[in-house]
Formats: sequence, C-alpha cells, structure tokens
Amino acid sequence: MDAIASRIIKARQYAAERDQRIHVNSFEVKIDGDNANHQVSYNRGVWGCDCEEFVRRGLCAHVMAMEEILGDAVQPAMMAIA
Repeated sequence: MDAIASRIIKARQYAAERDQRIHVNSFEVKIDGDNANHQVSYNRGVWGCDCEEFVRRGLCAHVMAMEEILGDAVQPAMMAIA
C-alpha cells in the first residue's frame, strides 16, 4: 500500500472516531441567520454569540446549532441561571 492510501485510511479512521479523538479548543464562525448574521465563538469551553438572545440568556439557536454540528468535540453550553 502506498503512502497516500495509508493516509486516507488513517484519515477515515480519525473521522469515524471523531467523538473520541477530536477536541475543539477554539473557533469563531459566522452564521447567516434568518434576520441577521451572527458571530459565534468558542474558547476552551466558553461560548459566545453577538445576538440579543445570547446576551440575555447565555444560550441561543446559533450556539445550539454549533453544538449540534460539533457534537462531543466541544463542551455543552449552559443556560445562565438568573
């Protein structure tokens, strides 16, 4: 087996085992919302979003969407307790 083929096999293994192998430390993304675009950030377990809902409650649909996409690679966002 050549080097490229073995790398493809290893990449597929990592992708298949992503919940155990992949851990996101930080990122920032733009989400194109229905009414406006929003910046969602994550840094070592701390979530952020520039939308009003996140500012008020500490959780929003934008953050929840990223949690759904990334699965166990990130720590879950928690709703702020008032």
